[in-house]
Amino acid sequence: MRGRLILAVLAMLLALSQYQLWVGTGSLAEVQRLRDELGRQALENERLASRNAELAKEVHAIKTDPQAIEELLRSRFGYVRDGETFIRLIPKADQTHD
Repeated sequence: MRGRLILAVLAMLLALSQYQLWVGTGSLAEVQRLRDELGRQALENERLASRNAELAKEVHAIKTDPQAIEELLRSRFGYVRDGETFIRLIPKADQTHD
């Protein structure tokens, strides 16, 4: 009788540990999900670091190069010098025939 009780307790502990391993907190599925999320976050961090580096170069150029300032003004704000003519080409809208 005592042997069966010990065996039953051990079986329950084994089942509980298996449940924790496969389903509970820290389970294999949760670990894999967290690894996937970590990988996605690392890619996003890489993308943002690259963008930050581009912006830092742009800021440095704007601070040190007058031509960079003019280019920024022209591309983003439509800056036009005296005597220049601004021409904007608008693409023709797609026309569908019935």
